Amino acid sequence: MIEPKVVHYASHPTRAGMRDLSADLYLLAPRRRADLVVWLHAGGFRTGGRAHGNHTRLAATFARNGVASAFIDYRLARPAAVLRPETKALLPALTADAKAAGEEMSPTFVGPRALAVVEDCVAFLNFIHERHQEFGLGGRFILAGSSAGAISVLNTLYLPKALGLTRPPVATVLCFSGGFAYPSYVHETGARILALNAPGDERVPISSIRRLARLAPDPILLIESDAQAHGTTRISKADTLSASIERCVAFHRAEDPLALPIPDFEGTS
Repeated sequence: MIEPKVVHYASHPTRAGMRDLSADLYLLAPRRRADLVVWLHAGGFRTGGRAHGNHTRLAATFARNGVASAFIDYRLARPAAVLRPETKALLPALTADAKAAGEEMSPTFVGPRALAVVEDCVAFLNFIHERHQEFGLGGRFILAGSSAGAISVLNTLYLPKALGLTRPPVATVLCFSGGFAYPSYVHETGARILALNAPGDERVPISSIRRLARLAPDPILLIESDAQAHGTTRISKADTLSASIERCVAFHRAEDPLALPIPDFEGTS
């Protein structure tokens, strides 16, 4: 079993004082310059954390495919995050943009909690980018997440520039049951996006990810599967974790990611 290396990457303010933020790094063999998947956990911006039973399995599966992984803390609802002035100032415009688009996501998912995660994730990306050689990393980053984490990876892809934040390039985004609420802020990033959503998902409705698939100038492959369980990497019950992660890594490495062959599982469209 892979044992994580725990690193402290930032301390950010909350209403109860500063919160130390850490990450679990699952690294590969020394001197192997691996790409890194940065995984943002689910929990509706209320619960969850970097320590979860499934994270070890995910890390081991990515490692078998030659990819290192990181699972990060971010600020949650309690105690509430104190946003940077630049982030706080943009919140009304972002909220108005989501409303004008007819966004169906919960207001919680387009509010200050979601923006705090962007601040935290950008801090981690900058931290690890500056030290990637120290940790045996190749410098190419994959952002991945499920549910609230999937919303956060898209927010971290598209919003930093508007928030006055600088982050290193992101090569690939893996988005499981996520969405992006702010169509006016979609721009070319140089990333490729793989999204998996169930059309009937009520927790994070599919409407915004469909809109993103129409708007995004970057290549995006949206797989819609009635059989997907919310937030999972699997297209159907017949899919396996190993097969789904192999598919994600193949997408990341493909010369033409939109030509990725998708297994014809029942309930996939």
